[in-house]
Amino acid sequence: MQTTQGSIMESLRAVQAFLDDNADRLAAVVKTGARQKLDDAIAELSGHASDQTGSNLTAQSATQKKRALRQALLRDHMAPIARIARAELPPTPAMEPLKMPKGKPTVERLVALAEGMAKAAAPFTDTFVSAGLPTDFVAQLNAASDALVGAVNERTQSRGRRGGATTGLKDKLSRARKIVHVLDAFVKTAAIDDPALLANWNAIKRVRKTPTRPATPATTPATTATPVAPAAPPAAAPTQQTDAAAS
Repeated sequence: MQTTQGSIMESLRAVQAFLDDNADRLAAVVKTGARQKLDDAIAELSGHASDQTGSNLTAQSATQKKRALRQALLRDHMAPIARIARAELPPTPAMEPLKMPKGKPTVERLVALAEGMAKAAAPFTDTFVSAGLPTDFVAQLNAASDALVGAVNERTQSRGRRGGATTGLKDKLSRARKIVHVLDAFVKTAAIDDPALLANWNAIKRVRKTPTRPATPATTPATTATPVAPAAPPAAAPTQQTDAAAS
């Protein structure tokens, strides 16, 4: 839930609590259909917020799971097969699928390569088992690639649920605020002779503004003036000497 959405939700709960606390004074308002719609909207909003948070956490967990399964598929299944094939089998075109993938392929590409490796390795099961792999290494390879696909699907589904909850949250918050506007008209009429109660309502119904952090102004580095050396005094003109007549 975004900060602004959280502020709106906080305001809706405050309105709900205000009506509960002043049920005797605002009995006519509390019994309106608008009040019931507010309660229903808050209940739905709580569900959307819970779905959004839960789906987000599930998606994050699925992402970590996907990374771990991807690493395990490459390290624990594909790499041993590729190394044994290079050491024990002749380098023919039929052995091309038994090589490790280059670069960082997508999940779809990696799964396709793993399936191709499993099919290519099956006819040489005895060779791989003799080199140390378990007898069901092909089945284990296929299971590892299936698990990776499952983790990706889980993350995709979780993101879809999170998107749906986010959209529902935004729509329901807008509708709930419209309900508050309806209740505002009822409360102002019911509390017309109670200025204190009306002032309390006017404060409660408002959505708290989210403080924004002011932009940090760019600081210009201070410039230090370079001291200027005083100008040297002008050189004295040379004195012409004249030969004095000897007396």
